[in-house]
Amino acid sequence: EKHRFTIHACCLMTNHFHMIIETESEDLSAIMQKTLHPYSIEYNRKYRYSGHLFEKRFTACLIDDERYFLEVSRYIHLNPVKALMVREPLDYAYSSYGLFVRTVESAGSGGKSKTRLLSLAEQLVETDRVLSCFRHNPQEQYRMFVEGKISHAEQELLIQKDMKEDDMWLPW
Repeated sequence: EKHRFTIHACCLMTNHFHMIIETESEDLSAIMQKTLHPYSIEYNRKYRYSGHLFEKRFTACLIDDERYFLEVSRYIHLNPVKALMVREPLDYAYSSYGLFVRTVESAGSGGKSKTRLLSLAEQLVETDRVLSCFRHNPQEQYRMFVEGKISHAEQELLIQKDMKEDDMWLPW
C-alpha cells in the first residue's frame, strides 16, 4: 500500500524466489526490504528458525520489451519443473502459474492448501499484461507457450496462422 508496484508472475522455491515486479518510480530495494523483512521475521518466529530465509540478496534485471517479458514469465513458471520438483508447472502450489491457465471453474481444485495459496496469489498477481499478449483464448495459448516449450517467435507464427495473416500483412 505504501509502495506502488505490480507483480506479474512469481514462484517461491525452497531457497529463493522469482518475481516479475513492475514499478514506475519506486525504489525496488525499498520494496524488497519492506516486503521480505517482515516476512522473514514472521516465518522465523512461526517455524523457530533464525537468520536468512533466502540464499542471497535479491538481484534484478530490467525487462524492456514484451518478448523478454514473456520469456521471463515462462522461465519463472517452469522453474519448479527444471528443478525436478514437479513434472508439470501446474502441479507446483507455490507458483502463480495456475492463475494464468486455470478457468474460474477449475481454480478451486487441488485441496485446501493449494486453494488458499491460489487465493493469496489472486490478490497479489496481475495476469492481464501477460495474457494480453495472446489474442484468442489467452489462457490456453499461454499454457501452450509455457508447457509446449515453443519459442515466442513460433508462438507468433501460430497466432498469425490463427488470424490468417502472413508476414506481408500490414495494418491499414
